[in-house]
Amino acid sequence: MSFKVDNSDLDFTEQFVKYGVAVVRNLVDKAFCDEALDEIRRVLDEDRPLNEWTVDKPGVRFLPFYEDLGRANFERNAVLEKIFDQPRLRAAFEKLHGGPGKWDGVRNYTVMVKPYDPNAKAKLGNMFHEDFGTPPPAILYRGFNAFLLVADTEPFSGNFMCKPGSHIIAQRKLIETPEADGNDPPFRDAVVDGLPTYEFVGKAGDVLFWHHLLYHEGNNSHSEHHLPRVAVVGEVYREKWLTEIDADRTDLSPWERSLAQNGSYKTVRDEAQAERHQRAKQIAKFEAEHGVTVDDKWKHYSDWAG
Repeated sequence: MSFKVDNSDLDFTEQFVKYGVAVVRNLVDKAFCDEALDEIRRVLDEDRPLNEWTVDKPGVRFLPFYEDLGRANFERNAVLEKIFDQPRLRAAFEKLHGGPGKWDGVRNYTVMVKPYDPNAKAKLGNMFHEDFGTPPPAILYRGFNAFLLVADTEPFSGNFMCKPGSHIIAQRKLIETPEADGNDPPFRDAVVDGLPTYEFVGKAGDVLFWHHLLYHEGNNSHSEHHLPRVAVVGEVYREKWLTEIDADRTDLSPWERSLAQNGSYKTVRDEAQAERHQRAKQIAKFEAEHGVTVDDKWKHYSDWAG
């Protein structure tokens, strides 16, 4: 069953509250998208037309900002970081966080590339997940993500897919069982079964915002014209993790309201612990592979948003 979230009459902030996902078309100027795509080409050492990219070269890539191989030791990329300076996108961040000055201005991002796979099949898939690799997932967290396409896609371009509304069901189940693994099959199936599927197909400059408990995945990249998915994903986080939500407050931001759909809640554990552990493993692997010592501040990423 397909789902057209961006055809809704709701403002994108209300889409986010209700569905855990919102799409805004043509939110970022094409000039920046072209600049970002050129920089991604440089990082990947790839100058061929996009429809010639494959899973063999440049391969499926999930590149946090610190993995620009020309800038070791977690340094930012001066071009890609400008995603956070795009005026309409920044205004959308602030609107979801409740207005100017409410967002802390975190500037961390990831590059996602999923090129054509000649051996795949064009299908929606069914391996939906939440992003906390080390369970349990956070019930409240500290923000959301923004998925910017820097190149046009078509159906089955390895696109972002999701289960609209899954954020509410998942949170309700986690409130009942706070130590649960959100990706354990019985838990996951109870969340996503019966929900429609949305595939984010778009043009350069289109942006999808997604809730941290929205179940999602990328479909196989096997589109008609071999177009890859090329995106920059920004972390629209606060420095401090939310520890309590009062559903009776009338001044909650849209992001906070998306966390209050199951009523008021106060955390019962340190929700940063799982991410902190995962981050430590990630950094140790990076240091071993690149032969560098990572600045100590990055080892405290879950407690600081730098």
